[in-house]
Amino acid sequence: MMKKNHKTKWLFPFALASFVLLSACGGGAKPASEAAPAAGGQAAQTESASKDPIRVGAIFSMTGPNSPLGVPEKQAVELLVKELNGAGGVDGHPIEVVFEDDKSDNTEAVKAIKKLVSKEKVVAVLGSSGSGPSLGMAEFAAAEKLPLISMAAADQITNPVRAGIFKTPHTDAHGTKRIFTYLKEKGITKIATLNDSNPYGSGWTQQMQKYAPEYGITIIAEEKYGTKDPSMSSQLTKIKGTDAQALIVAGTNPGPATIVKEAKQLNLSIPIISSHGSANSKFLELVGDAGNGVLMVAGKLLVPDQVDANDPQSAIIKKFVDGYQASYKSEPDGFAGYGYDGLNILVEGLKQAGGDASKLGEVLEKVNYVGVTGEFKFSAEDHNGLTEDSMIMVEVKDGKFQILK
Repeated sequence: MMKKNHKTKWLFPFALASFVLLSACGGGAKPASEAAPAAGGQAAQTESASKDPIRVGAIFSMTGPNSPLGVPEKQAVELLVKELNGAGGVDGHPIEVVFEDDKSDNTEAVKAIKKLVSKEKVVAVLGSSGSGPSLGMAEFAAAEKLPLISMAAADQITNPVRAGIFKTPHTDAHGTKRIFTYLKEKGITKIATLNDSNPYGSGWTQQMQKYAPEYGITIIAEEKYGTKDPSMSSQLTKIKGTDAQALIVAGTNPGPATIVKEAKQLNLSIPIISSHGSANSKFLELVGDAGNGVLMVAGKLLVPDQVDANDPQSAIIKKFVDGYQASYKSEPDGFAGYGYDGLNILVEGLKQAGGDASKLGEVLEKVNYVGVTGEFKFSAEDHNGLTEDSMIMVEVKDGKFQILK
């Protein structure tokens, strides 16, 4: 039976004298990449290689519309695996990650997780990049009692809470609240929305409908588009005919960039605010000069050089950015951070589980971890562990993201 695979004991003690992943107490946690190298260097790596590996599955959207999310997630995980195993793994057991590409497709994602369970005998799975694939995977993982940490934003991935199902990005609810706080500060009370019709965009629609009254905001125009639609000019024309004071766009690239360019062509003069689904360099590349003035909600990793040195996330953000740049010659975005945080959190769970895979879902609920995305404080009632307070508002200026103070 498949379920038996997840309850296998690795039978190794977690006396991590030289490999400290997180602080055992107090208010902070260190990323795995900051763990002290095992004494002996090469000898530690040889010992690691002599022990059975801990096999983890990772399903990312490495091709298809969500590939701008999945590719950096995969790269971040590969970087961290190298760092972990170079430091001796988890008590000498190397981490082995088996990657699968869901091709940005819900059905492919479910096929991939079934394959990882039946053929690869993984103890947990990271992924997927998109909300649709993640929801399908989560349903299967919950039924199989397989721990899953998603890199997707939809609130319904972890709400309601299901045993063993976690996620690392801020939710659409967090993003909505952060944007609405900004709008309230600016005295904006009437908005239009233009969201992707996929689960990610639909999640944002639901959250904006839910929280608008609380912030004194009225949604006077609500439009949708298809993920692969080449143009959204008809929806934008409708919005232009209203008295909306701002437009909120929720989707992943290329949709939001297309919307911004067409809005400029139609002389739509109201502020455009994008969700964190397009918070990466790809958006800047796609939108070009038309992006100047666009606002966006995001995590702090989007602007690493602008994070205050006293911020609890500052050290891990710097460590991750430096390591990622050295390996890939580019700056990591928030999506890379989701993958990095996901594996770090999982490894902390592996450590605390004491060699018993069946305890992973339980121990992950107790993890506190300062990551590049935010300060995670998981509990039995909260399998995302984040709040909107760790999100920021940025503006595109001269082709770069600038934090709004």
